[in-house]
Amino acid sequence: MSEPVIGLSLSGGGSRAIAFHLGCLRALHDLGILDQVKVVSTVSGGSVIGALYAAKDEPFPAFETKVRALLARGLVRPALRKTITTTEGLRAAYCAVLLGAINLAIVAVAAGPRLIARLLPPAARKNWSLENLRAPLPRFASRTTILRRVFDEDVFHGQKLCDLPARRPLLIINAADLRTGSAFYFSREKSGSWRLGELAGSEATLAHAVTASAAYPLLLPALDERLAFNKPDGSRREEHVTLTDGGAYDNLGLAPLWPDRDASVSLNVSGVDTIICCRAGYGLRFDPPSQFFIARLTSTFACVFDRAQNAGIKRLFDLKAAGRINGFLMPFLGQDDSRLACAPPDLVSREEAHGYPTDFAAMPEEWIEKLSMRGEQLTRAMIAEHMPELKSDSIEASP
Repeated sequence: MSEPVIGLSLSGGGSRAIAFHLGCLRALHDLGILDQVKVVSTVSGGSVIGALYAAKDEPFPAFETKVRALLARGLVRPALRKTITTTEGLRAAYCAVLLGAINLAIVAVAAGPRLIARLLPPAARKNWSLENLRAPLPRFASRTTILRRVFDEDVFHGQKLCDLPARRPLLIINAADLRTGSAFYFSREKSGSWRLGELAGSEATLAHAVTASAAYPLLLPALDERLAFNKPDGSRREEHVTLTDGGAYDNLGLAPLWPDRDASVSLNVSGVDTIICCRAGYGLRFDPPSQFFIARLTSTFACVFDRAQNAGIKRLFDLKAAGRINGFLMPFLGQDDSRLACAPPDLVSREEAHGYPTDFAAMPEEWIEKLSMRGEQLTRAMIAEHMPELKSDSIEASP
């Protein structure tokens, strides 16, 4: 029997996802499976820990120490420090004021023609349309660029994607381009999207990719920039992109692992036949009654978001049934513990662990231990029940 080609996906979910995925990775390492993984596809919080793992070929304990230190420190305070002690905060404030003034002026200029258009017959209204009137410059600085600076200077130390060690699995960091509604993938081999082409040059940093993947739309503005792309016809052209959280497209990070992707169209086609999907979201959600617009909108977004993830999981079952993949595992935070056939006696329950928020604030040690332990226990239980053949014969699983 040939060795499996394993693809590992690490979902979004902020620091909660980082801690949960740490436990999943620890279990995979202890069972001798992590070294067999060929591709790691990541989103948002999953991109933070995935990038830390891919950045350096080092022993697992050293990697875990760095992840725990990052969780305990968080990213909020370092971002506030950068805001105060560097020029990035001033640039973000200046950009906000400048774009705010420009957009107010655009609204004022467009108000008159819009009013006139409403008084005219429909056929004549297009002559008074100013819908394409936009600010003439991108959002060149924001809270998101401050976060990027934290990642670049304090976490990844300027490392470029092209410099990721080849001994580690291929890391595919998932972002979403709001202008085209398509996925945008970063990797050491190719970056870009099927709509825009392959990102030209090799200067993209790990910090830039992780920031784009983690820019949660309700809190962080999209990265707004012009980038050069190599087109399929051999030409090279600049495109305006607005990159945001990869969870807006696929919060599970499964898209790069699908077996039916066409290499003539898609970037980073992986060719995996076994998928391990670590899912740190979708727990026990009970929102308060939605009496106001913002609350209703937030709950509606969460509902659509959850259903989209479930559709991805349904596709895993369909692919397995059709023989397109050999198998899959899905350790996830909201697991119904009563369905586990190989649950350990000291299992950290769903009710104990699901309630941590999906932010990047400093995490108490108690929660780091609780979330990572649940991730480890669920991963071990899933492998023992569904795919024990993945375990390395030379490694004893710890109890």
